[in-house]
Amino acid sequence: MTAEELESGYRWIYRRLFSHTSIWRRRPQEWRAVAPYLAMSYLYKRSNRFWRLLIKHDLVHAVWQPLVELTRVRHVRFRRELEARLEHSRSGVGIVAAGV
Repeated sequence: MTAEELESGYRWIYRRLFSHTSIWRRRPQEWRAVAPYLAMSYLYKRSNRFWRLLIKHDLVHAVWQPLVELTRVRHVRFRRELEARLEHSRSGVGIVAAGV
């Protein structure tokens, strides 16, 4: 395989994997997660020209940080809700030791 063939194949698979249709197909089932997913997918995978501009003007952190923080907050909230559900389900269960 030549370098040109490899580059051509990479461009083809990149376009296919990160097409609008493909991004939409991989969206989360949870409706609250769709907007952050689309924002990050489009910013990260569909905006190569935009990234060059952000890097050139040292703006990557200003654009990316809010999306990362939103994802972190959603994850922490999910973990708390999951823990609360687990504690709630455990509270109704009585454990009886064998032989007592």
